[in-house]
Amino acid sequence: MSTQIMTIDGAPCISFQSGGSAEPTHGGTPSETDRLIDSDFFKGKSIAEMAREQGVGPIKDIRVFAGVIPDDEDVDEMLAEIYRLREP
Repeated sequence: MSTQIMTIDGAPCISFQSGGSAEPTHGGTPSETDRLIDSDFFKGKSIAEMAREQGVGPIKDIRVFAGVIPDDEDVDEMLAEIYRLREP
């Protein structure tokens, strides 16, 4: 069995192949594997590209956040509780 270690866009990828076998043991035919490596899945995207693909844009009206904090809740107490819960 031979082991080949390679990287795909900086991420380690290990391929195992048994000796004398023409069939790949890492899943799929070579053409399927090549398509996966060449696909956009492993390519990094900027935040702007992801936002554009998902149809996300900038907030134009801050009032969309209104009502998130209940009126009877003290914001300072709520933040203090959040920070207290985050402490190790």
